[in-house]
Amino acid sequence: VKALEARITNLPIPLTSFIGRTQEMARVKHLIATSRWVTLTGSGGCGKTRLAVQVASDLVDSFKDGVWWVDFAPLTDPCLISQIVSKAVGVSESPNAPPDETLVNHLRSSNTLLVFDNCEHLLTGIAPLIVLLLSTCSQLRVLATSREPFSVPGETKLRVPSLPFPMFERWLPDEDLAGYESVRLLVERATAVKSD
Repeated sequence: VKALEARITNLPIPLTSFIGRTQEMARVKHLIATSRWVTLTGSGGCGKTRLAVQVASDLVDSFKDGVWWVDFAPLTDPCLISQIVSKAVGVSESPNAPPDETLVNHLRSSNTLLVFDNCEHLLTGIAPLIVLLLSTCSQLRVLATSREPFSVPGETKLRVPSLPFPMFERWLPDEDLAGYESVRLLVERATAVKSD
């Protein structure tokens, strides 16, 4: 295993621990190994981004040319999609070639995982780029997060559920609430704010 500083990635480093999601992590890793494009869908705040970060972090050593994170949340102009991706993977723009072509040439023989986060507001702009990249770069994989799927051939969709929580109308006094991932998350985050 490479030392952290030697890994080729720009993944965000979480400030808090990752809780639960063991089954979902295994499923996403399996899908990435068997599909070239996986989209994690679900409602806002259900944990798509955090799951993607954790899976991608675990897979850094599996992609010799890197795992690259692209956050589309701040982007409003779909004309800049290729430039944002190029910047994330460290590709310099060429004045004589379109950004898509420069990106394809850079990634063509690259064993890389691209992680596209917060795609929901740019689906119609991002989808053609993913299709172009996957159809020309044989070792490329894409993991995306979006509230809605792209609904394009080649995409494998996985809905990310909310963390399991206790049903209090059926709760038994001796039930171990700490066994629920949602309760553990709440307690950890609350303790970080107020230690007692």
